[in-house]
Order: sequence, then C-alpha cells, then structure tokens
Amino acid sequence: MPLQPQRNCLKLEDIFGLLQEINHEENFEDSLGILTKRGLDFFNCTMAGIWLWQDKKLQPIAISARTEMQEQFLAHNDLPKDFRTFVEGMAGGHDLVGPKLLIHEVLDHCNECDANLTKGINYFSAWNEILMQFGVRRILGVPLIHFGQLLGVLTLFSDDPACFDKDNVQWLELLIPLISPNVYEQQLRLAALDREQALSLLLRGTEILVKAESEVQLLSEAGEMAMELLYLEAGFFHMEEDGEWKLRAPFGRLKQSESVWQEWIQKDKQKKFPLGYLANQVPTLRVLKEDDQKDMPHLVDKILIQPINTYRGVIGEFWLIDSGTRDIEQTQEILSAFVRMLSMALETIRQRQELEHLATTDRLTGIMNRQGFEQRILGEMAGTLRRRSTFLFILLDLDGFKKLNDTQGHPIGDLALSHVAQNLQKSVRQGDIVARTGGDEFAVILTDLKMGQDAMGIMERLKNSLGLEKYGLGISMGVAEFPTESADYEALYKLSDHRLYLGKQNGKGHIVTGNTFD
Repeated sequence: MPLQPQRNCLKLEDIFGLLQEINHEENFEDSLGILTKRGLDFFNCTMAGIWLWQDKKLQPIAISARTEMQEQFLAHNDLPKDFRTFVEGMAGGHDLVGPKLLIHEVLDHCNECDANLTKGINYFSAWNEILMQFGVRRILGVPLIHFGQLLGVLTLFSDDPACFDKDNVQWLELLIPLISPNVYEQQLRLAALDREQALSLLLRGTEILVKAESEVQLLSEAGEMAMELLYLEAGFFHMEEDGEWKLRAPFGRLKQSESVWQEWIQKDKQKKFPLGYLANQVPTLRVLKEDDQKDMPHLVDKILIQPINTYRGVIGEFWLIDSGTRDIEQTQEILSAFVRMLSMALETIRQRQELEHLATTDRLTGIMNRQGFEQRILGEMAGTLRRRSTFLFILLDLDGFKKLNDTQGHPIGDLALSHVAQNLQKSVRQGDIVARTGGDEFAVILTDLKMGQDAMGIMERLKNSLGLEKYGLGISMGVAEFPTESADYEALYKLSDHRLYLGKQNGKGHIVTGNTFD
C-alpha cells in the first residue's frame, strides 16, 4: 500500500501564533505574505497566493511557493478566467455571510466535499498543464469576506490529492473571519491615503492652474495634472470654438496619434450627430463596442466624458481614455472637483482676455484702438530688428470728415469710420497692422517693406481701395520708415504725424514720405 502524505495537525495555538505574527508586521503586504508562507506548511501546500479586489479586478498581493519557478508563475499570470468569473461574480452577489469555499480537483471535476463547499466546473482548465507539471492535484479557493463585502480570495495549491479535509476547512473558517477585518481596514486606510494625496494634488493644482496665462497653457497643464492626480494614461479636451468642436491638448500616449484621433472623433460625430454635435450635459460613460473601435490608434474599452461647464453653459468636454489599466469611474468625486476647478480657471482666462480685448479694441469699428496698437507695434519693432528688416509706419487722416459730421450728422460719420476701417482690414496683408488711433485718424503698419517705387504703388492701391467716394471723403497719409528714419516709437509717430500735417497743408489727398516735398 502506498504511503499517505504526512499532514500537519494544526492546533489552536498555531492559529493564534500566526495571528500574532501577522498583527506585529507593520507592512500590510508583508503581513499577508506571512499568511501565504505559513499556509504552505499549515495546509500542506506547494503554492499559496492572496488576490485582493482592487479597481474591480483581482490583483495579486502576496505569493508564496516551494520553488522560485512556481512563485514566478503565480506572480506573473492572471488567475484563470473561469475562476475569476466565479470569484468576481460573488462581488455582485448578496448574502455573503461566511466563507463559501471552492475545492477544485486539477485532474477531475470539482467535488462537493462539504455542505459549505461549492461544486462547479473545471475553473483551472487554462492552468491544468502547468499545474500538472508542478504536481498540483488540489486547489482550495477561500473568499475573503467582511460584513458581506468581498475583499479578495486566498488560493491554496497542494500536491496531496486528499488535502483540504474537514479539519483544514474548519481552521480556515476560524482564521479567515479574523484576517478579513485587517484587510478591510487596510483598504480603508489606503483609500483614505489616496484621497488625501488626491486632495493635496488638487490644492497644488489649483495654484498652478490659476497662474496659467493662456487657454493653451491651461489645457496643457491640466492634462499633465490629470495624469498625476487621476492616474490617467491618456485623454484630451474637446472644446467649442466659433461653433465647431475640436480636439485640444491631448496628453499621455495620445500625443503621438493626435491626427488619427482627430479623424476618428470627426467620423464618430458625423455618425452620431449628422445635424451638428450636441455636447454632453452630464458626466457620460461610453462603453465602446467593436464597431466603435474601428480605426482607433489604441485599444480603448471606455471613454468617460466630463462636461466643462461655466455660467455660459457647456463650453467643452474632458475625454478620459480607459483601456482597462485603471477604473476611472472610481475617481469620479476627485474628477468632478478637478473639472470644476478647471472650469473656473478657464472662465477666468476668458474673462481676462475679453477685458483685454475690450481695452485694446475700438468699440465703433472693431479694429485695434490706440492702446492696442501701441502694444502691438512694440512687438513688431522688436521682431523687425531681429529679422534685420524694415516696415512702413503710416498715419491716415480723412479729408472732409468734419464737414460730413456737421452736415449729415454723427451717425453717418460713424458709418463712414466703420466703412474705412473694414476696407483697410481687407486691403492689407495678413501680417500687417491696422488701428484707429483717434477721431478720424487711422494707423497702418506695412511689415517687411522698404520705401521705394513698389511701396508707393502698394500705398496708392491701398488709398484707392477705401471706397471714400461713397461719403464724399478723401484721405491723406504721412509715412515714416522703421528703423531707417527712427528706431523709437514716439519719434516715429511724430515724424509720420508731421508729414501727414504737411500733406493736408499742401492740398490734401497726398501720400507724404521723406522725399515728397524735397
């Protein structure tokens, strides 16, 4: 008769000693490692592991085995799908009062060994071949449950076909309810630490975002913060601009495939919103089907869309990509606070830009006013010097404007000013500068242009394109060249203004340069 494997005879003091050893260990994962290591001897096992329920998945936390090869196998291979389905199914179940143990025979079907043991399918069929190589004959799965909540599973692997008898089960039924509260408390502690860290990052992020000077900088900073704060791998902003919705500031691995995502989003919107895109008004989770994933540069399971809402309404959306590495739904509370903070920072920037625009824009004509022009020309002067180029500074004054105001009234005069401003804008090149500097005076900068015959031809065409005959007006121009005639703004302005005055004194309608009256 073959010899039966010798089994350990557990005593109550063994269990209490194990509990004391676990409780004295400060590191949580190390304490669970003690349980798996002692489990090898206590329950005559070759391998033991604890997988905890984290981010809606079973994650390996503590692994022990008789050989390094066995330990590496458990540490680097997910639990078989059928067994995960069994355990994860318990997470959504009810009436989880005590441990519902699963004993699995590697070579045979599951056996119902006890009223408290579950009979089922071949849960480890995907591992059968390697388990047989390790000599494993029997597996015991012990769910970790606390007040009806599934925390994880302890799984024991033995080469003894008669292992895990009623005595073993009774000891586990005593031990697991004593271990599970520690696991539960640790998970609460970790959740509290995560929350504290997230709040700390959120406060630090608030300081960063409120200092952003532009919308581009704000969105770029926010994307990087989201990766750190919410543990996101990728995402982007979907922002409304002049009635169109565009992808902005992709972060994470989307940076390398922005154009592909832009194309995918456009196709997706055309398919779902043929009459025009309708923004999400509330946080929306899109679970992508196989058809939705066509032409995607990366495999994506879900997209969480968080609206960016201000007093103006929804002005954009925050699209968060989930490819299964982290459950973004679990960060919803912090995410909502983050997006509220982002919305306020974005609104602050836009209000500041609007105030700056109002301060530098002529209300009547919609072009730059004198303040805006002075800010812009200083930058143009610096750029022209760097390029070692020149530009022409032109002051224009309407001839006969006072008479028009006196005879036809100020409303007609206002129409004439708006008419001239719009025609000036249409007649210059994209890089040129146009402003109303006061009353019926306008200023134009013709960039990268030197005084000469070609320049005179350009200015003549500009003069003739203003449509002044509609209001019976004329125009005079005073021109100076930067930096040839002056490298100082005030001096340049005075020179152009002086030449404008000379032109009006000599019959009006002139384009006056340094050579005009020589």
